[in-house]
Amino acid sequence: MKHSNAKRSLANQLLLLGALPAVLMFVGLMVFFTHARLTDARQELFDSTQVLADNLAPVMEYAVVSGNRKVLEDILQQASNRTRLQWIRVTDVLGNEMAFVGSDRFSQWPGDDQQDESIHRFSSDILQLPVALGSDSEDWFEPDYRVSGGAMRVGSVEVAVSEQRLTERRTDILLTSGVVGVSLLVFALILVNRLTATLLEPVQTLAERVLAMTRRDYREHGPVGTRVAEIAQLEDNLNQLARHLGHLQESRDQTLALSESAREKAEQASQAKTEFLAVMSHELRTPLNGVLAMVDLVSEQPLTDRQADYLNTARRSTEDLLTLINDILDVSRLDQGTLLLESRPFNPKVLVENCMASFRHAAEEHGLTLELKLSGNWPDKPEVAGDAVRYRQVLASLLDNGIKFSDHGTILVALDWHQEADDCVFLTCEVQDNGHGIPPEQLEQVFNSFEQLDSSRSRTTGGTGIGLTLVQKLVELMGGHIGLTSDSGEGSSFRFEVPFELSSSAVSPTGNGQGSQQERLPSGTEQRQTPRALVVEDNPVNQRVARTLLDRLGFETRAVANGREAITSVTDSETPFTVILMDCHMPVMDGFTAAQAIRDWERRENQRQIPIIALTADVLPGTRASCLEAGMNDYLAKPVRKHQLRSVLSRWVPL
Repeated sequence: MKHSNAKRSLANQLLLLGALPAVLMFVGLMVFFTHARLTDARQELFDSTQVLADNLAPVMEYAVVSGNRKVLEDILQQASNRTRLQWIRVTDVLGNEMAFVGSDRFSQWPGDDQQDESIHRFSSDILQLPVALGSDSEDWFEPDYRVSGGAMRVGSVEVAVSEQRLTERRTDILLTSGVVGVSLLVFALILVNRLTATLLEPVQTLAERVLAMTRRDYREHGPVGTRVAEIAQLEDNLNQLARHLGHLQESRDQTLALSESAREKAEQASQAKTEFLAVMSHELRTPLNGVLAMVDLVSEQPLTDRQADYLNTARRSTEDLLTLINDILDVSRLDQGTLLLESRPFNPKVLVENCMASFRHAAEEHGLTLELKLSGNWPDKPEVAGDAVRYRQVLASLLDNGIKFSDHGTILVALDWHQEADDCVFLTCEVQDNGHGIPPEQLEQVFNSFEQLDSSRSRTTGGTGIGLTLVQKLVELMGGHIGLTSDSGEGSSFRFEVPFELSSSAVSPTGNGQGSQQERLPSGTEQRQTPRALVVEDNPVNQRVARTLLDRLGFETRAVANGREAITSVTDSETPFTVILMDCHMPVMDGFTAAQAIRDWERRENQRQIPIIALTADVLPGTRASCLEAGMNDYLAKPVRKHQLRSVLSRWVPL
């Protein structure tokens, strides 16, 4: 499942980019100026109170000197009424209280021990200045009470003020600062929003143009009307990209048109070639059959030894030519998809023995012996249903190839009977020769059409290079696979395996038990959800075998015949499949294309990847890489065998 961080829109990002500095400036300036105004208000209160004390001191000089308390109280009362002081107190030079006026809170002087930190006291000395009487004598007061400059201290005035006034002033300062600051902040946000809109509109327009390009709309557009140089440059670049993509689209369309025309011509040429080969093969068979008939008739007449040898040479050459024509016809029908297999009961053991008997004389002429080796649990009546003619054709081609490339020793034919399911058997046939062998680097070229590994003029054997190609195509058509192991100087071994349905008259050997014994998933699996498997296979026999084996392993199995049906089954299924067995070569849609389509769907829909195991009749070295490149996880050679299926499934599914 895809995980991604939450994305914010560009509008929000720009708004945050513009608003964040404004908010920080607003907070910083609010704190700074509010603190400055409060500090100034505090200092102003203290300074004004001290000035008041300094102004009251001269006024009270006469009253203090004369001891007129009534005048002092009147002066203090008038000063208190016009100010919001806590108290005003006047003392004489000895510190004795002469007058006191206080607020409602203070009816009398609280004393020097008063600890209220919100009350601040300011004092000023009451001085008596000397009076100039025209004489030099100014000694009519004791010198102990004189101050500098000839003035003499006669008392002091003390003024007390409370910080309550600062509190009221602070509220007013905060209110006015907040209103002004918030107004400026709102104005800044509105301005940022407007500026953001002028940037976003062109960007959104350009984004829509990019989206249109993803839909193959490569038209150029006019200017978006922006004053931002970078956006204007981006607009020019998008127009250039649109022109370039438009040219590329025109070139692609022209290339596709040419490719389609070339493909149609190639298909027509291939069809003409195939039809030509088919027609010529049919036309050549008639005169060749006449030649063979005439040779047979002549051979019945009295002949000399030399004449008989000439006729035998002509018969063998004609038979070889007829075999070649038949092979060309079969290859042509295989390419067209018109070669159909028959399904008739036959005894594979008898068929192989008869085929070897027909080649025994040719082998003896080359100094070779043919040997048949049987393995596996053969029933009393080993009868299967299939195309005996094509199976014999494959074996005959391999025997002919072995005799042609061997000059001594024994050609061994090993035939193995393996009953995998109740109604299905695998016949494995291996033909081993003692020829010169094939170098490892040339193994992949063996099954190529019309190709000789030794193309030199000095090669010791002839041939058209079509026999093994036909063998491979016939084996794959029957639902099997063929492999080759060889090395220079050590001979070659062709091994092909084909599944067949058991005939109703076939009897299994005693104690085989393969038809009744069933395997189940380990204990505890019953409580789990039943695993589901999808078999994608066009061959009915292989399809039946795969379903039977998967059912025995506890899978709920579904089978389809081509890749298109497989894609539909995966995308439309409510319960996901646990594993998919995918044939590589099928009509309608092959397995490679189907696997890629399934992987694309899983990525689009954020679905868990289903293990896809390839079923292929191609066991050449590059096959596995091709399967993995197409999105498959593993591969399994056809036809499917029980131990192979279990081994491959165990890598991807808990069994």
